[in-house]
Amino acid sequence: MKYSNSQLTRFQKSQDPAIRAALIYGPDEGLVRERAKTLVTAIAEDPRDPFRVVEMDMATILDDPARLADEAAAISMMGGRRVVRITGAGDRLTKNFATFLDDLPGDGFIVVSAGELAAKSSLRKLFEASDTAFTVACFSDNAETRDALIDSILIQAGHQ
Repeated sequence: MKYSNSQLTRFQKSQDPAIRAALIYGPDEGLVRERAKTLVTAIAEDPRDPFRVVEMDMATILDDPARLADEAAAISMMGGRRVVRITGAGDRLTKNFATFLDDLPGDGFIVVSAGELAAKSSLRKLFEASDTAFTVACFSDNAETRDALIDSILIQAGHQ
């Protein structure tokens, strides 16, 4: 599924347990990092909690494909939903996620960050077609997105 910014915000507030993974990608690397961090925080509260959040990169998964399922199935020692955060993802991970998204182990949530992925990207197509995952594209700001950002900041600060 493709999520818009507003759909992502709604998901962060009221998480659908059927959705287990997100692919956040785009040419705006800062926005990709920020949205991934915000999503991790919405699920695990503290993105630095080593009992609830584990970070891996694409090379780690390619070297040990079973680790993705192991980390997703792991139970947090302190309770709460576990998050597996994957950085630097690309189409080389499509095969790893193809079977994984069909039969997700445990109740962990997977947050995948990637740079720019073309419309033909196999990883992007896989996440967009999945019933258990979504994608969020991160592009550079334009007038509309800047206005929405300013509005959300003012609302959070209680000025609107």
